[in-house]
Order: sequence, then structure tokens, then C-alpha cells
Amino acid sequence: MKTKSNRQLAHELSLFFTLGLAALAPLPLKGQITGGVLSPEMDTPGRPFSYFWHPTDVIGTLYSPAASEITPEGYINTGFGELMFFTGNPLVPVDQRIKTLYRDHLPCVEYWFERDGVRYEFSLFGGPGGPALGGLPVNYAKVQLRNVGAEPRTAFLSSGYRFSPHGDTLQWPQYRFSPNFGFLPPLLTEGQTVYNPNWHYSITDEALVRDGRILYFFPTHPAPWQTSLSLGDNGIRKLRYFTGEVEPRPAPLHHDVHTVMGVVTYRVSLQPGQSETLIFKIPLAPLPAQSPEAAEARTADYNRTFAATMAGWQQLVPENSPLQFPESKVQNFLLANTVFDLLAIDRVGDDYILSDNKFQYHGFYHSSSLMVAALDDMGLSELARKTVLYNLKCQAKDGFYDILRITKDGSWHARRGLPEGVGYALWGFKRHFALTGDEAFLKEIYPSVQRAMAWVDQATQSDPLGLLPIATVADDALLKDAHQTGQNFWTLAGIQCAVQLAQATGNRQDAARFESVYRRLWTAVEKRLAVQTAQTGGYIPPSLDRTLLGADWDNMHTLYPVPLFDPRDPRVEATIRKTRAEYAEGILTYPLQRGIAEKKDGTVFDLQSKLHYWHSTDNAMNQLVRGSPDDQKAVVADLYALLLHTSSTHGTQEFGAVPWSTRDYCLVHNIMPDGTTSAVMIELLRNMLVREYQDELHLFSALSPAWLVPGKVVALHGEPTEFGPIDATLRSTDQALEIQISSQFRRAPRALILHLPWFYAVSRIELDGRPAKATGDTLEIPAAGGSVKITGRIRPDTELGGYERAVENYKSEYRTRYARFLQTGEINN
Repeated sequence: MKTKSNRQLAHELSLFFTLGLAALAPLPLKGQITGGVLSPEMDTPGRPFSYFWHPTDVIGTLYSPAASEITPEGYINTGFGELMFFTGNPLVPVDQRIKTLYRDHLPCVEYWFERDGVRYEFSLFGGPGGPALGGLPVNYAKVQLRNVGAEPRTAFLSSGYRFSPHGDTLQWPQYRFSPNFGFLPPLLTEGQTVYNPNWHYSITDEALVRDGRILYFFPTHPAPWQTSLSLGDNGIRKLRYFTGEVEPRPAPLHHDVHTVMGVVTYRVSLQPGQSETLIFKIPLAPLPAQSPEAAEARTADYNRTFAATMAGWQQLVPENSPLQFPESKVQNFLLANTVFDLLAIDRVGDDYILSDNKFQYHGFYHSSSLMVAALDDMGLSELARKTVLYNLKCQAKDGFYDILRITKDGSWHARRGLPEGVGYALWGFKRHFALTGDEAFLKEIYPSVQRAMAWVDQATQSDPLGLLPIATVADDALLKDAHQTGQNFWTLAGIQCAVQLAQATGNRQDAARFESVYRRLWTAVEKRLAVQTAQTGGYIPPSLDRTLLGADWDNMHTLYPVPLFDPRDPRVEATIRKTRAEYAEGILTYPLQRGIAEKKDGTVFDLQSKLHYWHSTDNAMNQLVRGSPDDQKAVVADLYALLLHTSSTHGTQEFGAVPWSTRDYCLVHNIMPDGTTSAVMIELLRNMLVREYQDELHLFSALSPAWLVPGKVVALHGEPTEFGPIDATLRSTDQALEIQISSQFRRAPRALILHLPWFYAVSRIELDGRPAKATGDTLEIPAAGGSVKITGRIRPDTELGGYERAVENYKSEYRTRYARFLQTGEINN
């Protein structure tokens, strides 16, 4: 009989209540149980906080054609199968939700737990293979067993391999990914990607082998205590009689897609304080046992590979990054998510392709321009250039940007992208050029800009309303056959960028022509907005026609990525106010209206909104531009709400949690980390410290009170801006904020504007030793920079806040709601 873990059973029950209860009762869905509430005991005191019930992580190497997942339980899943771990005797599967990263940001996932006086410490990472493997990663698991008690202990550790865990009714493995095998050599994938009940397994003295291919290597020192071909069957078919005869008992070994195979158990005796280390290796793909590739994996040394791999990542993403925050969660998030986005890059020939991740989103998306911007923000301009250039390969003959991907069979396939892809590409081009001033890059991309603008011109002239063509998107704004506001906003942003690129090339004729296209499209958009906003009280809805409904998405891009409206336009304020009214847990909500039941009077749809993370930055970006004290406070609150909704390894998610419920995601295959969420949060952090607005450069637009406690330092080190690199250091003392600013501008901004924190009581300002006066909440300083001293103090009624306070506030509210749930059985979200 197959058994399931408590976590798996709890999740399946939550799915039952979420998807099945509506079919059993005639109550409105909004009033029904939608997944329950977890016990607050899931958050262990003294351990790092993870919002998510089932967090996943990524390990791998830079430019590798695939990555591996660290599952919620703590296993290594390569997409071909997964290496599991067990402790105790009888065997208990490891299931450790809370994990951390090496040095809190490098891609080695670590976790530990204690059981029966023994501490089990796991370190899991991917290191590059040698020449035979072509750099294809080999995954390593180091497990250290340590007796932390005062008496001798015997530790039991076991490993095993399975093709897949249990799935849902659509056969999606829970919290696992379906890999894009097309990036891998056919030699390694042939016959390995689909479960085969006729596979033959065997165990050698060092590895589990399946049909002549190595699945994983296990340590030979200490020697295994016992091995078994599967958990319930050791594979041996012999019987010995007391009279001495040995009789074969032939019988097939039955296994299915979930059977744990190749179970290797270690029994390790430990004196107090003594430890033992075991090293496991699992290649990214099953390797022919006698191949050079297998030989490389077999002889690869953990310590040397670990040291070289981590040193490489530290060199690429140094702790002394261009953006420096004096709060560990913020800084480590910044570094870790830069690594996550780097792990999403594929190098195929001369192409550098940014995927959202190498799990369920392994392939090019238009939103990769947001990830390119984050790479530029972190000083990785060369990689930003290489990845944004992939748009050139995706451009169709008519100037539109298609989505060009490698499919699972290894072939290239182009499909028509979404209209906003033109805006994404043009903004990505302009943003990278503006931050670097790279004239060779401008020359390379400008013909693509001209072709893209020709498409925009033709498409908008052909539309009856003068807008982009109608479109259908099954997620996004969730609109069918409609003129979508966000797609037109992104295109307007892209046209602004095209004008600036034309001006940079000196092509005045193009600049004038592009400006004409912009004015025509803007007029058409304004005409439809007048109709729509007259019915909404000023709120800008997701659609320009057919409906006032829709999921708030790119309709929120009013002031960012480029300012389309005046910051004080009543429609901007109305849109911020309306969308914020729908926040839950400090996060924008998203209604994914999937059918969940059939009744006599029609289909019942899920009306429960879910949290959506990467568009939660949109209002924060807009309010940075608006800049009032209330706007500043809202931005800081948004930052901590977003940081709260990460894992203990700083991993991000796209969307899916029901507010105040199971802290999970509704699509079990939509796993973490999410590259776009990572990118927009990096961009938000950057813009809080330095941002461009038209021909101005703004410093410290929104700061957390926790960063200005005396002794703290906020800093920019050579941070790229559209005017050139800038250095700025803000030191907080008991009596003042001391700021040093210097720059290497290629061209000076019209104004360099310093924002005064809303929570700081200012008594005196000095600029280069001379008295200076602020205008409202800002101080204009010379473009060359200088020294600023702001004498004052944090207002006594200021709540210092910070990430840890946000976590404690959330836990307290969660406990309250859990107690109410136990009493009433209802979730009030």
C-alpha cells in the first residue's frame, strides 16, 4: 500500500476544499472555505522566515542548458528524476521546509535538523562538469552527521531515487517542473525523458544504474550498511533451505513512476562531538556508465568544485555590489536574486537567452527586458547587452518581435508574441544604451528600432480606433478580443524610447516621424480613456473598450517604466487608489477565474483573488515619482510586503497564494524562483536610491527608517544611471545625516535632487559647508555632487520597522486569523 506524507495529504485536502466544495453546496463561492489556514507552528522560532508552505530553489551553473530544483522537502530534482534522503531506521523521508543559502546569497542550498541527538547538515549545489560533459552541471549533496549530545549515537542516513513524486489529476508532479529537454544533447536525453516500466535497475558498488546509465553516485566511505533495489524490494530472488539448498525464485521487479529505487543506507556510530561526512553526486542527466562523461562525474571532487564554483559566483556578484543597504534581508535578497536571474541565462551558440527561470518558464519571454534592466542595475552591463540583443533574433520581417524558443524536441520555433513585446524590446534597448552610452550597441540595434516603429505605425493606422490591434490573453489582464490598455501603454513607452534612440543617432527625420506616431497613438488612447474613466471615476481600467472589468496589470504603468502622465493627473491617483483597495497582505491581488464546478444553472468559477507579486511593484514605482511623504511611506511598506512574501532563501514567486490561507500557490507546477519578480524588486530597490525622471536625477527617493538608525550606511558605488555612474554615501549619526556624492557623468542632468526622508525632523542643512534650503521635501544640489549635512533626528513617533518587524506583524495577524478559523471555519481574506 502506498503512503503519502502529511504535507502531501494536507495539500490534497486543501485542493479538495478549494476546487471541490462548490460542487457540493449551493453557497456563493466567496463565502466558502478556500484551502484552510495552516497552524502558525509552521514558523519555528529562531529560524529564518519563509512565507511559502512549499518553497523551491534552483541550483546550477552559469549558462548551463538546464538547472536543477531543490524541492520543498530538500531533494535534488533534475527533471529526469530526483535524489531523495531519509533518516532513521525505519526510514523517514527528509522534509525540511526552512533552508538557507551559502553566505546567504550564493547558489548552494543548505539546511539542517536534529533527530535523536544527531544533527544532519545538508549542502546542495551544482558545479560545472569537465570537457567531456561540456560544462553540463553535476549536482552535489554533502551531508554531515554530527553527534550534538553527551552520549554515543548511531545515525542512519539513506538515499534513493525516483522518477517523479505523486501528481495532481492533470498529472503535474506537485511542486516539480517539466524540463525543456531541447536545450540538452540528444545523446543524454534519448529514452530518458518518459517513464518506462521496462527499465532495468541495478546497484554497483558506487552507483545506481538504469539500463546502463548512471543515475547517481553514492559514497563508498563510510561503506554502506545495506543497499536495496527499492524501498520494498531488494531485488534478490533466492531462498535458502535449512538443509543447505539455495533455490532461485524468479519474479519480475515491479516499479512505477513513483517507486523509490536504489536505496542506500548508512549506519554511522558517533561519539559525542564526532562527525562524519558523506558526498553524493547526481548528474544533470543519466550518463552512459562507461562514457567519458560518467568518468568525469565519478572522479569530480566536491571540495575543489565547491571552492571554485562559489569563488566564481562571488566574483560575478560580489558582496560589495553597486547598491548597498544596511539591512541583511534587503542586501542578501538583492545579491541572491541577481544570482537567480543569472542562472536563468542560456548560451546557445552566440545567443544569450534570458528565461524567466529554467523550470516551468524555460524559454524567452518579452518581459526579459525587465531582467536585463536588473542586470544593468547590478553592474553586469556586458551580460545585459548580450541578453537584450536576443530581441534582434526574434524580430519578424514585419518588425514585430516574435517569441523564438527551443522546443522540447530541440528544434527552434517562433510564435507570434503579444503586442506589448514591441514596447518591452524598445524600452530594453533604450534603457541599456542610456545606462552605458555604448555607441556600438546603438548602431547594432537601431535598424531593429526602425523596423519595429514601422510595424507600430502600420498596426495603429490599420486599427479602426487608431490603437494597437485587439488581443486575447488567457492570463495577464484576462481579456478576450479587446483593446488592452497595458499593451498600448507599453507601446507608448516604447515609442518614447525609440524617439530618444533616434535622437542619439542624430537621425532627426526618424525622431520627428516617431514623435508623430506617438502623438497619434496617444490621442487615440486618450479618446478611449475619456470614455472609460468617465464611468470609473478616473480609474484607468485594463481595457479601452468592451468592458470596465479585467485584472489590473500593465494598465498600472502610468509613470513607470516611462512617465506617460503628469504625476498629479487625477487618473493616476484614482488608479493607485482603486488598485490598492484590492491589496491583501500588502500585495496586489489577481483574479484567475478558472472553472471549478458544473451546476444546473451553469459553471461555477473561482472568484477568490490570489496574490500577484511582480505587478505589486507597479504602484511603488509610480509613487516614487509622485514623491510625497505618503507616497514614500507606501513605497517602503510595499518593499517589506514583497520581502515578506519570499522564502528563507530569498526566493520569489509569480502569483497564486490565497490571502491569509495556506501560503502556497494555486498551480502546483508554477514553482520558484520567478525571474521577473526578482528583477522588478531589484529595480525597485535601485530606484529607491537613485532614479531618473526626464532630465533629472533623483537620490534617496524613499528610505526605510531602519536604514537611518545611527551608525547605518546606505551607499551607491558606481551605480549606472542614464547620465553616467554615480557614487553616493549616506551615513547616519546621532545628530545628522552625512552625505557624500560624486559622479562620472557623460552628460550632466538638468537637476540633481536629494529627497528628505518623511520621518526625519530637519533643523539645518549644509551644502559643502554652507547653509542650504530645501524646497518642500527636496534639496537641489549641483550636478557635480559634493557634501551635504542634514542636521536633525528621526521623529520620536516613527516606527523603525524593517523586515523583521514586518515578519512579526504578519505572524501575529496570522495567529489571530488561525484562532478565528478554528472557531468559525471561515477565512476572512
